[in-house]
Amino acid sequence: MTHNFFDAFYSDLFDKHNIIDSRYQVFLRNFIASLVANNPAGVFDAQIANLTSVYTTYFGNFETKSVNIAERVAKTSSLDIVTALFANTVRSKYNSIAAVYPVGDSVYIEFFPHGMTEFSRLTRENVQSVSHRIATKATEYMSTLGGAPFAAIFTTLETNITAAIGAQNTKKSVVKAITGTVINNREPVETATMKAMYAVGLEFWPNQVACRSYYDFSLLFGVNTHPSVVKTGIVNANAIALCVDAGIIATSVFTLKNKSDFPVTFFATHTLNGAMVGLPIVVLPHHDTVIAFTEFNAPDMLFLYVKNETDYAGNWEVKVD
Repeated sequence: MTHNFFDAFYSDLFDKHNIIDSRYQVFLRNFIASLVANNPAGVFDAQIANLTSVYTTYFGNFETKSVNIAERVAKTSSLDIVTALFANTVRSKYNSIAAVYPVGDSVYIEFFPHGMTEFSRLTRENVQSVSHRIATKATEYMSTLGGAPFAAIFTTLETNITAAIGAQNTKKSVVKAITGTVINNREPVETATMKAMYAVGLEFWPNQVACRSYYDFSLLFGVNTHPSVVKTGIVNANAIALCVDAGIIATSVFTLKNKSDFPVTFFATHTLNGAMVGLPIVVLPHHDTVIAFTEFNAPDMLFLYVKNETDYAGNWEVKVD
């Protein structure tokens, strides 16, 4: 059966399924850039404005999510700090308690039913109950342990721990809500994309070369169908780490995730432990960046590395589609 014009023009789309977000993002970013660069007499102004808006609403939410994740991490850090302060305070006051209620005494056991090792294993799950126990007992026995000022030390710490956990939970719920918004609102982006594609067809048809110059379908579909590859690791202080050492092809799309508290740089090489080729990609703390192979500007890219120029180790993740 002979293919008609419509079938030929859209065959790439109708022959493929499950277009993932990372590939759709770089495809749409490329499409918008093509419209901006090739917009005779402003004919595509409306499409550019609409696509830019829906792109920001959908994919921009990933950036918002990254900001909220960073804020959640900050709240986690605050909880870690007050937890460490609580443990250190208990250790510093231990002798004062043990001098009045020695090891084996029933009151000592009320304070320290698991001994002091418990304060080396404090977690988000148990710190609230442990701090409540110490604050309660410090208040109950304050008359023999230094009075109200002694009890206030631990009641204040308990209050601060409870507040830190609440702040962290709030940030977690915000991240979850944003994630849900992203999942539920891709359809308007697809609709706007198709409308813009039709506008290109109306402007240039039957010149298929001109029409196709606005789209790069290789960004949507790899040459070979294969599952995503996810690599994770740690990059040490002032060091580089190998992220991907096989399977990189010209149609690869990378989701670069920086799980550290500082910026890191991803870069391409042509040889193992070789010099950088193309452009470095800087990813901010606790941010994700979706990058197509072409955006590294490295035609002979075979390896992907991450570079850390700080005095702290950090975590990274790379997904290759």
